[in-house]
Amino acid sequence: MIAKLKPYDRIQVPITDVSELITESDVEQKLVYPLDIPGEWVRTKEYMEPTEIDKGAGKRVGYIPDYSVWRSGFPLLVVEAKRPDEPIEKAIREAHLYANRINNRYPPNVNPIRYVLACNGEQFALAPFDSETEVLTAKVIDLRPGTEILAAFKAILNKDELEKRAQEMNVHFQSRRFTRVAQLLTNTQVSEQLGINPFAQELFPIITRYFGQEADEAPDDIIDRGFVSTEERTEYGAVLESYLKDRARVAADGSFQPVITSGKHPQNNLTAEVRRHGSSQRIAGRVQLIVGAVGSGKSLFIRRFFKRLMPEELQKKTLWAFLNFNTELKSAEELREAVCGQFIQSFCEINNIDLEDLDYQEKIFSPEMAAFDRGPAKLLKSDSLPQYNQQRYFRFKELLADKEKVVSAMSRHYSGERHLGLVVVFDNVDKRSRDVQLAIFEAAQWFKELTRALVIVNLRDTTFEAHRDEPPLDAFINAVNFYIRSPRFALMIKKRLEIVLENIEHDEELGKYQRFTLESGAQVVYKSGRLGEFLMSIYASLFDKRASSIGAALESLAGKNARNALGMFADIIASPHVPTSQIGSSAAASEVARFEEDRIVRALMRGRYRLFNNKLTYVRNILSPVPNAKRPSNFLYADILEFLIRNRKVKIDFSVEGYASGRTIVNRMGQIGYDEEDAFAALTQLAKWNLVEPESLLVEELTFEDPVQVHASGFIHMRYFLKRPEYLYGVTADMAFATYSLVEEVANIWSGASGQGEPGFRARQRILNHLADYFKAEYDRRLRRHAFYGDLGYGGKSLMQASRLIADQIGQPPPRSGESPARSSNRDKRAP
Repeated sequence: MIAKLKPYDRIQVPITDVSELITESDVEQKLVYPLDIPGEWVRTKEYMEPTEIDKGAGKRVGYIPDYSVWRSGFPLLVVEAKRPDEPIEKAIREAHLYANRINNRYPPNVNPIRYVLACNGEQFALAPFDSETEVLTAKVIDLRPGTEILAAFKAILNKDELEKRAQEMNVHFQSRRFTRVAQLLTNTQVSEQLGINPFAQELFPIITRYFGQEADEAPDDIIDRGFVSTEERTEYGAVLESYLKDRARVAADGSFQPVITSGKHPQNNLTAEVRRHGSSQRIAGRVQLIVGAVGSGKSLFIRRFFKRLMPEELQKKTLWAFLNFNTELKSAEELREAVCGQFIQSFCEINNIDLEDLDYQEKIFSPEMAAFDRGPAKLLKSDSLPQYNQQRYFRFKELLADKEKVVSAMSRHYSGERHLGLVVVFDNVDKRSRDVQLAIFEAAQWFKELTRALVIVNLRDTTFEAHRDEPPLDAFINAVNFYIRSPRFALMIKKRLEIVLENIEHDEELGKYQRFTLESGAQVVYKSGRLGEFLMSIYASLFDKRASSIGAALESLAGKNARNALGMFADIIASPHVPTSQIGSSAAASEVARFEEDRIVRALMRGRYRLFNNKLTYVRNILSPVPNAKRPSNFLYADILEFLIRNRKVKIDFSVEGYASGRTIVNRMGQIGYDEEDAFAALTQLAKWNLVEPESLLVEELTFEDPVQVHASGFIHMRYFLKRPEYLYGVTADMAFATYSLVEEVANIWSGASGQGEPGFRARQRILNHLADYFKAEYDRRLRRHAFYGDLGYGGKSLMQASRLIADQIGQPPPRSGESPARSSNRDKRAP
């Protein structure tokens, strides 16, 4: 795991000397432990906002208490510590003043901070927040286990009492029920699919071949003409680069070399490594790392090197095998068995070897069979040849049944006897979780000892960065390792489009002419070659200079993953929400159509569905509450994302910028009024949606201690999609609101829409204006009910401001018949 910035050791003996309460760990272990308060409920100064207290006396401007205890998003206890030479009365008074200031930020008669605690190293004082006379005091030396005075403190300050208090607070904040718009729609409306648009139907086989999720596993024409080489891999924009940068290059302290992928380059560093291995007089095994992001083209580069770039002399000196780790493996034994099995299969297939051939078996097992002949079988050879041959048969079967012995025999034959270098590629390792990647790497170390092969391992950049100082990767910290930068989405798509356009021109199955029926019923007839214009129209709409915003959004959603990028482009091509009537007309007129940005956004959001339903993998609804939340809110996802975005350049908990532990994120959300369980459920959901990324990539096993950073996709949801009208009104088909009348109106608009389910302009105006009014009311409500939301609720504020801006841009809808303008604009401002 990424190194923590503040590790500490747990102590076993409770200590109550406040002079030793220096760190959060001290408070948790030395003060809170004997009082039976869970350490994870304790917060340091950074979780409380500065407050002016006793201003009339000219004292304590910007005061913050030393510690506080939180549960379910509520501050329940304020702790103030002083030096021994300061009176305890001063400490308890300041704690009182602060507690009252914070309680005053909550609704009338709601006072989450019930008690205040103070200590000056010699005395403890405990009092209700609103009383300076009912104070329980005790000397520190008297607070020993088993004493009555400690029991008196613990009767008030213990886990059960604080939990009870938090649940009482929950009652004040659980007065509303959220309803999903989809609950008022029929199942057919929610799940209805519209199929593939007519243009994509004709192109579907070609699209699948070149843009499907596994298209990087490479027809020869992609290897030859679709690969994005080194000099073509450019940088992203400044902000996006911080999310999509090649982390291994930054972190490796000079131990990485960029892989040169431009043709048969004389300085191609992989060529040098393969030559060194294949030309060695005494061949020794070695592991070579090639590091890059998931889907950055590592597999395609190595296959291209093997098929096209490797010099002829090395083709004669090396034999290759490719092991595919697409399937999940559970144990080290299972992993070694799979490695041996895949090596045998791939090695025989690539090098035209028939393992079933007896003559071949005689070659590779010659030492074993020579030993067999020298043993007891020698007695049978002269006296009983049939029995001797039968025993030889059984011996061969025994050897062949042991895959590890087969691999050892094959490598001994080629490396030791024929002096040929074995090169074994561990492919698609980066698709596996962090722990499985490390297990595969250990298997690679074992395999190179077994075979004396050059084992090339594709490793994810974040995995290497996080674990390079730990076994087994620490052995490679000073080695020469290679990295591959991710290709830009636009250039990768362009190269493949050029291949597709050539295929369209020469594809006999397409026929010479195509027919397209417009929505009016009229038919357009055009040459099949014009299908290429359809693809170029989409490309131009995504990536030309006028489409820089949507292009950046696509780069972020793909997140350096070329496989995702290819699949995304294929889904846009196939989407029925792409306006094919416009393409048909343009194709007939020999023009290239351009699509509005919002139509591309709609295609990304809905795919082939009529309505947005949050089932697709690219664009997610970050405006709805977490399912089954204790205290639902439309802002929780946005607040988590905004916290991580604003701290992306900060070393929060770990040695790598931008990573915060799950516990820190949950605590920060508790600070602005969210229940801890709701916050962790939201964080887990964001990880499953790929909007935040745990360092382990184990999204199904996310823990409070896991390092988490915002993903580029999460960034683009907050900075791009929130500003798009198509996104804001599109997600309302899957939204949950606290205002039932708004749910009814939105459901009526979506269920009553005609054609492909698109509301008219006036209906969209109503949705967007009601949405802006609703989010403003929700934001104001949180300000009234949660003490620190106005200072730190950046996500909710961003959402409120973005929705208001879009509503102002689209304008107010006219009042309905019999409804005054004031009533129309204010109908949904109030939230119960």
